[in-house]
Amino acid sequence: MPGTGRRYGFFRCTNCRAQWESAYVFCVSQWSDGEYYEQDCKKCNTACSPYKVEKLKCSKCGQSVCVCSRAEKAERHTDPNKPHRSDLCHKCQSGSPCMD
Repeated sequence: MPGTGRRYGFFRCTNCRAQWESAYVFCVSQWSDGEYYEQDCKKCNTACSPYKVEKLKCSKCGQSVCVCSRAEKAERHTDPNKPHRSDLCHKCQSGSPCMD
């Protein structure tokens, strides 16, 4: 049975080619393997599935629980604490919000 926990996903809009990353990617159900909730492109509002999904971890130290210093955290490329756009998230729109 695949995990239903939060993951990190990479998105590319099939309509306008915009790209983004999200630290709020979830499987549609505990029985779905590789089927994730879509997110809408903020530029053209097209629903997009992630093309790559990985475990949520710090991009600097590679740990699930970050051990970086404050200075190292300031230099990070990915930010799992970035505000979540629930208006673009199909999981939130389904009545099962990512953020409770």
